[in-house]
Amino acid sequence: MWSELIAVLIGLLIGGVGVWIWLRGRSSGGGSVEALQKENARFREEVNEHFVQTAELINRLTDSYKAVFDHLSEGADRLVDKETVRERMPRVTAQEVRLKHIGAPRDEQENQSVSE
Repeated sequence: MWSELIAVLIGLLIGGVGVWIWLRGRSSGGGSVEALQKENARFREEVNEHFVQTAELINRLTDSYKAVFDHLSEGADRLVDKETVRERMPRVTAQEVRLKHIGAPRDEQENQSVSE
């Protein structure tokens, strides 16, 4: 009988320690959820920064392209005979070429389109 009582007490003790370890593991698991949320927030911020920088670089590239286009257009106006241009490039129109900036608000882009 004493051996059975000791076995029950040892079983309760082992069970109690097991439950304590299990509960402690679950509470530290909450810390890992917080760590994952922080990592996700950091990653999202990094993605945002990446695309903002990409948009800025593309906008600079667009501005450079427009500057080259304007330079060539001005040079053609000054240096090329108008009759030659009409004969060789009959489909050229006088419509201005406008490029939209990445990240510009939609209503600003639409206003540019309407004014063109």
